[in-house]
Amino acid sequence: MNKALASALMLVAPALAWATPPDACTILTVEEINSVAGGAVEKVQPVRAGNPTECNFLDSKRAAVLSIKLREVQYAPADELAQERENDNKVYREHAKDIKAVGEHAYWSPASHQLVFHKGKTLVYVTFGRAKNQNEVDTAQLGRMIEQRLK
Repeated sequence: MNKALASALMLVAPALAWATPPDACTILTVEEINSVAGGAVEKVQPVRAGNPTECNFLDSKRAAVLSIKLREVQYAPADELAQERENDNKVYREHAKDIKAVGEHAYWSPASHQLVFHKGKTLVYVTFGRAKNQNEVDTAQLGRMIEQRLK
């Protein structure tokens, strides 16, 4: 019975290692975020670890300046992203805009001020909480930085 358990663990171990996306709190540095956010970020607060991994970047008053979420999918990331986009369109009753300069199948949701794209099998969600930066240009700039770090 121990041999069967060991064999099963050997099959599952690579899948478990694969299923965890990069850490959302370390994918960008505070300095990189502040280069776009005008120096507002002072603290990093992990929200969720594992899959998905999510992190908030806070200002001195503990208000969220930026939120990054990374989620690894097993199959068909383009289909997962299309489903996310369809849900956003239904919830916010506003059509998302295609973004060609960031990742694969990227879109900007003006109602939620969110950029969503995938690189390989990792879905990426970038959302500014600060009104000054809740625009496509600032969000896409950070999205391109994240994309460069993903394999």
